[in-house]
Amino acid sequence: MSQIELRNPFTGDVVFSHPSESFEEVNARIDAAQAASHAWRKLSPARRAEVLMAALDYFRTHRDEIGTGISREMGKPRQAAADEIDFMLERAEYLCRFASDGALAPHRLDAYQDESFQGRIESRAKGVVYVITPWNYPLFCAINGTMCALLSGSAVILKHTTTPSVGAHFEKAFGSLAGIDDLLVNVTVDFDVSARLIEESDINHVVFTGSVRGGQIIQQSVAQRAFNDVPSPFIECSLELGSSDAAYIAEDADLDDAAMWTVKIGRLHNSGQSCCAVKRVYVHEALHDAFVEKAKAIMEAEVNGDPMAETTTLGPLFGGSREVERLMEMIKDAEKKGARVVCGGTTETIGAALFLKPTLLADADGEMRVLNEETFGPVLPVVKVANDEEGMAQVSRSRYGLTASIFTTSRERAERFVEAIESGTVYVNRCNFVDARLGWIGHKHSGNGSLALSPLGLSAYSYAKSVNVDPSKLS
Repeated sequence: MSQIELRNPFTGDVVFSHPSESFEEVNARIDAAQAASHAWRKLSPARRAEVLMAALDYFRTHRDEIGTGISREMGKPRQAAADEIDFMLERAEYLCRFASDGALAPHRLDAYQDESFQGRIESRAKGVVYVITPWNYPLFCAINGTMCALLSGSAVILKHTTTPSVGAHFEKAFGSLAGIDDLLVNVTVDFDVSARLIEESDINHVVFTGSVRGGQIIQQSVAQRAFNDVPSPFIECSLELGSSDAAYIAEDADLDDAAMWTVKIGRLHNSGQSCCAVKRVYVHEALHDAFVEKAKAIMEAEVNGDPMAETTTLGPLFGGSREVERLMEMIKDAEKKGARVVCGGTTETIGAALFLKPTLLADADGEMRVLNEETFGPVLPVVKVANDEEGMAQVSRSRYGLTASIFTTSRERAERFVEAIESGTVYVNRCNFVDARLGWIGHKHSGNGSLALSPLGLSAYSYAKSVNVDPSKLS
């Protein structure tokens, strides 16, 4: 059996080591979760929401322990980890509110009924949802699938092996609710066992957040499942994958606001390790030079270092020196093809970790890797454009489709941008911001269009059941 091991990305120390559970061990736990789901779904959505709201207190009580574990395991600065706890709670509370407000209520067809027909479409719990979640936002990504599944009446199998302490906390918070055990089961499994769970076990839905390559592998296993003798061979999967999201700064934008959003929040948040981070910026020629100067000042104010130190704003990259070297190769490719390094472009060693200094590239063009591949780190290429048409065309020039953003004071220009862009989320005067009130969706290489969050996200994690009644035969 393989050993799953995790090292602190700043110190290099081993912070987690555990053998993978076997398929047989986890399969037995899935059977227990199926039984738990049948008891849990008997509670009304409003009651489930009430129970889950109370369960969230666990994260408030253990916030220091949770934050420290996140910093040790994936390198997020302590303040950023604390912020993630707060925003996770806000997101979870919104989802509970949606359930209480009737997001799972039957869709009635009263407008179409007649003397021989009454109908409704109900949302029914699926059973067991297998949630595979990544390291970069260990709370955000885990809560999306977990809350949608639990509120819809299903149980959860959670794989959180890249930030394992969070998985353990989720099991403590949500494992036993309303006197029902095994509602959330945290598993430690390797890739081979995980694939077998998707292909052979009694699960009903898969949620995966991660790389495009990871999504391809998950999709393969879901397809293989269709040929196996399992209770539900044709399950759905929710895929939220990587991206190369872009921002367009129009000639009438509030430049200070646009620079703060696209650079400080859009690019540098979480050391640039975000699927929906701004990875390309297109700036109208009237504002280009001023934007580059503001972006440079923001980047040069950042501080690499120990994630436990209060002065640190950028922690080490989770991928370590290998990821730093990959980004340096992309920077050198851009330089070779004519880009200008405005700041950064070099590395520094702090403690046992290799850091990349925040890097701003001007004079970038479409032949460079930094404009075509996903950059998971503090590297930002800037492109000058002549007008809106060129800006919108360049934003759309990508195989990805997670988010895109425009900065403008014109509603008409903003709506033209919204209409033109093919992505799951379009931002106006903000970016890299997930709001629980809206759906989280990936298109093209960024996902399969599955929906999480928002009132619609709860029904997306449910089976639909049509109820067709002939009222003429009923008293």
